[in-house]
Amino acid sequence: AAAAGDGLKTEGAVGAVSAVVVASLSLFNVGGLTAFFFGLYFLMATQDIAVDGWALTMLSKKNRGRGPVCNSIGQNIGFFLSYVGFLALNDPDSSENIWRPIFGMTSRPGEGLVSVKGFLKFTGVAMIAVTIAVALFKREVNPDTTQEGDGATDDGEDAELDASELGVRETYRRLWKVCQLPSVRWLFLVLLTYRFPVSLSDNVKPLKAVEYGLTRQTTALLSPTIILPLGILVPIVAAKVWKNAPLRQFIDAYRFRVTVVPLLDVVMLLSIRAMHGATDTRSRLTLMAALVASTAAQAAVNSMQFNAQMTFFASRVDPAIGGSYMTLLNTAANLGGTWPASVVMYLVGKLNVPPDCQLGVDGVETCTGGRDAYFGLQMTFSVLGGLWLALMSRRVSWLAELPEESWLTYCDEDGDYKAEEGSIKMKKK
Repeated sequence: AAAAGDGLKTEGAVGAVSAVVVASLSLFNVGGLTAFFFGLYFLMATQDIAVDGWALTMLSKKNRGRGPVCNSIGQNIGFFLSYVGFLALNDPDSSENIWRPIFGMTSRPGEGLVSVKGFLKFTGVAMIAVTIAVALFKREVNPDTTQEGDGATDDGEDAELDASELGVRETYRRLWKVCQLPSVRWLFLVLLTYRFPVSLSDNVKPLKAVEYGLTRQTTALLSPTIILPLGILVPIVAAKVWKNAPLRQFIDAYRFRVTVVPLLDVVMLLSIRAMHGATDTRSRLTLMAALVASTAAQAAVNSMQFNAQMTFFASRVDPAIGGSYMTLLNTAANLGGTWPASVVMYLVGKLNVPPDCQLGVDGVETCTGGRDAYFGLQMTFSVLGGLWLALMSRRVSWLAELPEESWLTYCDEDGDYKAEEGSIKMKKK
């Protein structure tokens, strides 16, 4: 109940800030923008903890495995609307050639359908509306008044409801002990390293595609037809195919991600570079097939791995500090995707050699020399992905086989939290 109340208050605050402050956002200087987004992200991080807690305390144990599927689908839809969808609606060419004809709107060349200011205001109002709806139609069970048989089950969920009595100090004390568990430390290592071998595809490939001639209009067409449907369907299908084995799903998707996906990315980029200006049907069909294959493969493996890790998190965390525990693991996962982006951007910048371009007497620019580091780096990163699988796949399987006690802490007579003795030994094959 406390998590729900905090989540509603925070979500309402985020909506109010987005809807009201954005009206004067253009008057802010760099310091003002920094303060605005710091406050916004602080509120959203607070809400994230509460929502993670909801997934553990609002669902019964038999339905708890569905929480990550809902999480994955919701995040894919939210990402599509707020990032890819916004870029498509904000692009003047896409708005003029696609969206205005579809919606029967008046032609306004050079102007996007949606502005940054209007989009932020809309999302703020939408969050306030959702907050009001949840507050009106969702009722929480009060742990202080819950009686045996009144919503509490006999499978251990009473203890989960009583978890709201933990204080902030005790919660973070437990989190610190959680960080000392060998199982959690190995999971941290997995989360912090697995994204590096695929960081080139995740972060540089889209930029290279634009550099080689891919237009926003093409991106606008691919996003609602491929990325969004796969983001919704893949978690549902994966939950049925790899049921009760999220880390096996994680590794299977990763094998595909470090082998087939890089190959499809290279074919796509080479196709764009060679055919983006072509007008014949064969070249256009070949280019579209390469775009669809690369986009679909990337979207599928991203969704599979995200869904797998969220399912595994939800099945292992201590419900007494569930929201905070989930956020701790998600923070490690997010950090594992952030630092490789900076490193790979630095490597590309250092290894790329720009061509020597000169303007001829006829006014045509001629470029010679230069070196594109992308394709060489892609081969190197694919090898790193294979090495990661060779070194870490067995460790991931070990994590999957650990009993639930390996992820929990227990309190001894002195009030100290320790791992369950003997629960973290690696099983011999």
